[in-house]
Amino acid sequence: MRHEFSEETLAELLRAMQARSVSSPNNPGLIACWPGVREDRMATACAELAGQGHAIKQVVVPSPTGGKPRTAWAI
Repeated sequence: MRHEFSEETLAELLRAMQARSVSSPNNPGLIACWPGVREDRMATACAELAGQGHAIKQVVVPSPTGGKPRTAWAI
C-alpha cells in the first residue's frame, strides 16, 4: 500500500491531535488541517492513522455564523 504522507508528518499530526485532546477536553483533538496536510487531504491522512490502529474519527463542526459546516478530525 502506497502512503501519501511521510511518517514524520503523520506522527506530528497524531501528536497534535493528542495534545489538543488533553488541552481542550470540550473539543477533543479537533483538527481541520495540519502543515503538510491540506484540509482536502485530511481524510486520507486520518485513514492512514486509523490503519495504524489509532482511534481517529470524523466530526462535523457547525459554522458559528450559520454557514456551511466544516469537517474536522478527532482522536
